[in-house]
Amino acid sequence: MKLTSKWVLWFVLVTVYASIIGGLFYYNLFKFVFDKKLQNEMVEMVRFRAPTLVQWLASRPKGEATFREAEIMKGLQRNDDRIKSLVYLNYDGSIRWHENTKFLRMSYSDYNNSVGFDTNSVVQAIRDGLPRAILFGSGDYYDMAIPLLAKGNTVAGVVNVTVSRESAKKLIHSSMVRYAFGAFIMILLIGGVLYLFLLLKILRPLNALKDSVEAVSLNNLELSFPARRDEIGDVAAAIVSLLAKIRADIKSLENVEIMSLEKEQRWWKTILAVTVPKGSRALVIDENNNILYTNFELKVPGKERVHLLDIFDGRQQEIIQVVGEALENPTKVLRGTVINKNVKCLVKAVQLPDDAGKNRIVLVLEPEK
Repeated sequence: MKLTSKWVLWFVLVTVYASIIGGLFYYNLFKFVFDKKLQNEMVEMVRFRAPTLVQWLASRPKGEATFREAEIMKGLQRNDDRIKSLVYLNYDGSIRWHENTKFLRMSYSDYNNSVGFDTNSVVQAIRDGLPRAILFGSGDYYDMAIPLLAKGNTVAGVVNVTVSRESAKKLIHSSMVRYAFGAFIMILLIGGVLYLFLLLKILRPLNALKDSVEAVSLNNLELSFPARRDEIGDVAAAIVSLLAKIRADIKSLENVEIMSLEKEQRWWKTILAVTVPKGSRALVIDENNNILYTNFELKVPGKERVHLLDIFDGRQQEIIQVVGEALENPTKVLRGTVINKNVKCLVKAVQLPDDAGKNRIVLVLEPEK
């Protein structure tokens, strides 16, 4: 897998993970904010009318609500469609107002047994003197109990409202849609900037370095790549250092080969001076038919290495045949004849035993008497 594909996969996985974590965080944040807003609005709506209600509760702590109180309760339920039901209770929990008059003056326990409160928020509100909101109905409603406090923070009565969360859920949904859209745009912007950085600062320099490395050959052990002060520049510098070591090793091997060849030539000079009769010409050739040494002066203009065919052209098939047979029959002396400078010569060729992978053929030309 290429670097671009790996980066795209990594970026997608990270962004998906971050989006999910961020989505959970913002969903709970929006839920808290909008639910709290809904609860505060209900509490403020009741507390705005609390002074009037507390006065009537003080004048008549028990019994049914007055006409004025009843109008206030009906107005609360009528003017806010989020309120699904409303019960107005005295400090002892008895029903002070209900839209169904048969429940008036009914005790808390009797009403709870016959109709049933959704939660125990009323009990908590009377006990603590603080508003209570408890979620029920699969999270669709809040059962809210808002205490009405008289002097000394004593509970004079309680307004119990069942509030729908539909408006809060709509706000949460619309906020999550805006969050998803904003997150998507942000991911595109960040991804585009990061990919542009990856392309300009990493991918293109790497491709240029690859092309420079591919251009290196034995004939040109030089890396053509501009200097950089980053990790890619460090890799390029390491390659340049490696090529320098290779050049030094090749130079060393060439020197060793030259010294070995000179040593071998001195060795052949000694051997041929002893074994080859005076007046005969001897040549030592390698497996490629390049001439390594002769006991006579040999120069071919324009060539550093002289090939056997540079001396004997293709018409002199006899000597070519003798050399070929010598290659096929190591250590066996093969004979033939050849015309060299209008002189008929006897040709002898023998391939010496392989010495460390070096095949050598000794060719001797003796003029016929």
